Amino acid sequence: MAEKNKRFGWLELALTALAAGAIGFYLGTVFLDAYRSGKPAQTQTTAVPQAAPAEDHAAEKARIRVLQAETTAHPDNAAAWVELGNLFFDTHQPAQAVGAYQTALKLGAGSADVWTDLGIMQRELGRFQEALAAFDKAIALDPRHDNARFNKGVVLLHDLNDRAGALAAWEELVRIRPDARTPDGQLLSEVIKQARAMP
Repeated sequence: MAEKNKRFGWLELALTALAAGAIGFYLGTVFLDAYRSGKPAQTQTTAVPQAAPAEDHAAEKARIRVLQAETTAHPDNAAAWVELGNLFFDTHQPAQAVGAYQTALKLGAGSADVWTDLGIMQRELGRFQEALAAFDKAIALDPRHDNARFNKGVVLLHDLNDRAGALAAWEELVRIRPDARTPDGQLLSEVIKQARAMP
């Protein structure tokens, strides 16, 4: 009987850890998707977020098929590769998005937006150093690119545990744009103050 209770405690702990990880991933995805789109993040106010209805993405999937045919017929069409990458981004297919963005970049579509979206997708795949390199490329192309600077801080803080590096990235963004805000509308300068006050 004691052994049975011990197993239940281990299983309960494992399920709790799994649920916490899933919730953290969900909130992180909402946070980053919101910052990419420039819209405030919408999160549940209950302790455990309710499962979101499955997204259909039928129109996006249809457009993906059209663009895949286009890029097969005309593999040098950089704009089609960028759009394909954006659709893979929007339909949560990071590996395919990375491939499309990398092809677009090889074809000369090297805008700060493309580099930033590539970095976000690299992060989704757990390729944190590649994500930072992509954000740095975006910043080199456009030093005032809010999204690249903000996401660089996110990777440094949450993925690489480099609080000093994250704060430096965000402080540079605030220096360039004092009214910079997080996806939920908070002034980034206030978030930095709170982070600096933490032990």
